[in-house]
Amino acid sequence: MMKRKFAALILTGIGAIALVHNANAEEPYIGVDGCAALAQLVYAEVTAAAWCGPGGQWSSDDEASDTGIAVCNQTTRTLSTAFTSAMTSIGSPVRWGYPSVNPSDVCLSIYLDQCYPDPSRLGATDATWNAVTKTVRQAMPNGVATDQSIFNSSTMRLALRLALDWNRMIAC
Repeated sequence: MMKRKFAALILTGIGAIALVHNANAEEPYIGVDGCAALAQLVYAEVTAAAWCGPGGQWSSDDEASDTGIAVCNQTTRTLSTAFTSAMTSIGSPVRWGYPSVNPSDVCLSIYLDQCYPDPSRLGATDATWNAVTKTVRQAMPNGVATDQSIFNSSTMRLALRLALDWNRMIAC
């Protein structure tokens, strides 16, 4: 019995030492304004998906040297603004806030799960929005209620491309 207690005490001590060592480890590099990076990624990938079509050529500017972590604390506003800009640039404007007397160009909720484009324009717009939100939701480790996303730009770019490509395959 005493041996078990001693073994448990030793393991607890080793665990505490490991925690202290990890706490002193170098913090990850947060290299960019996460909201600006997220907006740029969403705009670029949504417009590229629309213009390139199924099997289209993607640009090769993957910024492979960008290994930093980006943090966006206004994910919902950033996503809806970038999505609106992208859809407007391809000739499919989006409005938010339905049913509302004053629909806006940005979702006013801070909860991503409560943001939907105006349902009068369903179809490709809705499917594209769902692909984007499902992808970004995976970068929200503390849940959508926090409105915070944490991601690597290169990884997010690839994830958005794959989601939008998959979305196009299903729609065709």
